[in-house]
Amino acid sequence: MNNRQKTGLAIIIAGLLVIAAIIYFIFMRPVEQLEPIAPVDVPSGQLPGEPEESDLTPGNTPRRNTYDLSSETPHETNATDVAKLASIIAERLGSFSNQSNYSNFEDLNIFMTTTMRDWAKTYVEKMRTDNPYEGNYYGISTFSVNTSVKSFDNNNGNAEVVVGTLRRETKVDGSESEFNQDLRLVFVKEGDRWLVDGAYWLK
Repeated sequence: MNNRQKTGLAIIIAGLLVIAAIIYFIFMRPVEQLEPIAPVDVPSGQLPGEPEESDLTPGNTPRRNTYDLSSETPHETNATDVAKLASIIAERLGSFSNQSNYSNFEDLNIFMTTTMRDWAKTYVEKMRTDNPYEGNYYGISTFSVNTSVKSFDNNNGNAEVVVGTLRRETKVDGSESEFNQDLRLVFVKEGDRWLVDGAYWLK
């Protein structure tokens, strides 16, 4: 056997040894067994680590504050509340358009007395007749600026509030104008609710 053959044979043997080592470490080496973890037996309805009985004595048991709503004094609507209501009503009552078919008045029905609802119904019918929507928009946007309580009598159930407003009118020809106008609102108390019984735009 010449040197070339000896060298080739040595290379083959070395390759076989490497392959054998790889096979041994991957497939034949025993795997270290891990000890199984013992399952934790948790009683039903109890969180892990939670003692079955509290180890707190009555003296160091934390107090839980409870709030009794029945002890709270019921809030009685006052002049400030009526003024806020007047501000909201003024904006809604003074903002309307022929495109929305003057539905804002109907949205306010729950805040009106029967007399006021009857007036609003008649007024809306007139507005729909005088300014029907035929593709040309007409509307007014109203914003409350300030309120002034002129009178408030909770015992007799009547109040009067004047709301200062800023109004923006858009006419059918597209022209716009802006002006200030006060709205006087008359309220009456029915049960525990304050309702609008009259609305008057002041010049």
